[in-house]
Amino acid sequence: MTIQDWLNIFRKYNDIKIFHINHLKLITSLNDHALRVSLSRLSKNNSFKRICRGFYANPFNMPTLEEISSQIYQPSYISLESALSSYGILSQIPQVLTCITTQLPHTFKTSFGTIEYRQVKRACFWGFIEKNTYLMAEKEKALVDYLYLSKNKDRKHKLSILNYDEINLKKIKRYLRKMNMVNIASMIREK
Repeated sequence: MTIQDWLNIFRKYNDIKIFHINHLKLITSLNDHALRVSLSRLSKNNSFKRICRGFYANPFNMPTLEEISSQIYQPSYISLESALSSYGILSQIPQVLTCITTQLPHTFKTSFGTIEYRQVKRACFWGFIEKNTYLMAEKEKALVDYLYLSKNKDRKHKLSILNYDEINLKKIKRYLRKMNMVNIASMIREK
C-alpha cells in the first residue's frame, strides 16, 4: 500500500481517533507481516503517529492523552493526581497521566505522553463520570483514590496540601466509609 492509500483510509475513517492493529488488519486485508512493515514505514515517514505497541493515531483526527488512556488499557478511568490537578484540588501539575484500573499496574510511555495505571480492587472501581470519550473520577473519588493508594505515613501530608474549596466533604467521608477507610475519615477537616 502506498502512503496515499493509507491517507485515504485514515481520511475515510476520520471519526476514529485510535486504531488498534487488528482494526487496521480488517480494514486493509493485509497479512500480519505486510501490515507491520507498512505501518513501520508510515511511522518513520511521519505520515502518522504510533501511540504505543499495537495502537496508532489517525492523522486526521488526533486523540488526546486522556482519550488514549481509555483505549490502551481497560477498564480504566483518570484519577489521582491528574484528576485532582484538573479540578484545581492539587496545585501541582503531574508529569504523567494517572489512571485507576482493576488490572495489574502498568506504565505506558506513548508518543503523546506517559500514562500510569494504578490497581484497585474491583469493589473500589466506581465513582467516575463520562467525559466525551473517556472516564474521569469525580472530585471526591479522585481524592479517595489518592488516599487509598498512598502509604499511611504520607496521608496526613497529602491531606494538608489539598484545596478543599470545591469538595463535598460529606461525600468524601461517605466514599471513605464505602471503601473501608473509616480511620481516614476522621482526618478530613470540616469547614
